[in-house]
Parts: sequence; structure tokens; C-alpha cells
Amino acid sequence: MNPVLYIFQQVNPLSTETQEAFLSILHTKQVKRGDHLVRIGQVPENFYFVKKGLARVYYLRNDQDITDYFAINNQFIGALPALFSQQPSHKAIEVLEDSEIIYFSYAAFDKLCEQRHDLERASRKMTIYGMLEGQQRIESIRFLSAKERYEELEKLYPGITNRAPLKHIASYLGTTQVSISRIRAGKQ
Repeated sequence: MNPVLYIFQQVNPLSTETQEAFLSILHTKQVKRGDHLVRIGQVPENFYFVKKGLARVYYLRNDQDITDYFAINNQFIGALPALFSQQPSHKAIEVLEDSEIIYFSYAAFDKLCEQRHDLERASRKMTIYGMLEGQQRIESIRFLSAKERYEELEKLYPGITNRAPLKHIASYLGTTQVSISRIRAGKQ
């Protein structure tokens, strides 16, 4: 089964007709390391799902590259504020290793949700999960030490600490590369 469809099915069962309609808007492509799915200033059109590989969302602040979040094997990724508002994105999506990406048009998905309420319910539930993850991320930044945030990162993105560049991990955790090196060495 397509992994995107599988996730939606787990959240809310979809009729056979909805499954077929949803599958008809899903597309797959191979993306090379260093390529961008969305660039800063671009108005995005698609949702993305990293079937296999690794990608990150990042933004620039005072000319500093800051990783907002990652997506690793079987996780969604997107420049959602810009996608929903249809405004130029202040974030970019970069692929960090050769990846297989499933994507679908937001406009086509939205139209399908208007027609297929079981898909709309699944989408609403997934939005709630996304909001809860965002809240958890905010709380981890506020209340956890760098070491605890590093441990949470490993749970959320299994294997990422061996796959993503140290500078991206450090910026995601809101700490320095030196601190990450100390945590890895067990000195913190």
C-alpha cells in the first residue's frame, strides 16, 4: 500500500472510492542531495512526504541558516504557512540525501476533501497531530536541556544523528556544534 494512503487510513478509515481518488493525485519523484523542494520566496504548491531519505525545513535569520524541522523515512514535510496562505515562503525545504519523495497538490487535495468527507476527517485529525507536535517542540525548547533535546531528536527522527550534518542538528536544537560534540562524547 502507498505509505501516504496507509497513514491517512490509520488516522481515519477511507472508502475504496476515496482511496482511489486520493491515489490519483499522488506523484513520486527521485530527488538528489542538495536539491530544494521549496526555495525561500517561492509560493509552494505541494505537500511532500519523504518515503525514503532525509530533508529539512530551514529559514534564514540574520544571515544564519536555522533548521526548523526534519523529515526522515515515512514522514511529511512542507512549507505549510506559505502553502496555506499562498504567499511567498520565508522557509525552504532542502533534501539532505538522495531521497524518494511522494507529493501532491494542495489545491487538488483541498478539492478532494470537499468531495470526500472521510478524507477531510483524516486531514483534520492529522492537522491536530501536527499542532500537538509543534506544541511539544516549543515546550522542549523552553524546558529541556540541550542533552534532553538531543535525546528527543533521536527518538523523533531515528538514525538522524548519523545522517544529518552536525550544523543542522545544532541549529535545530538551538545550541552549538561544540555542545553537540560534548553531548555525543558523554561530557554533558
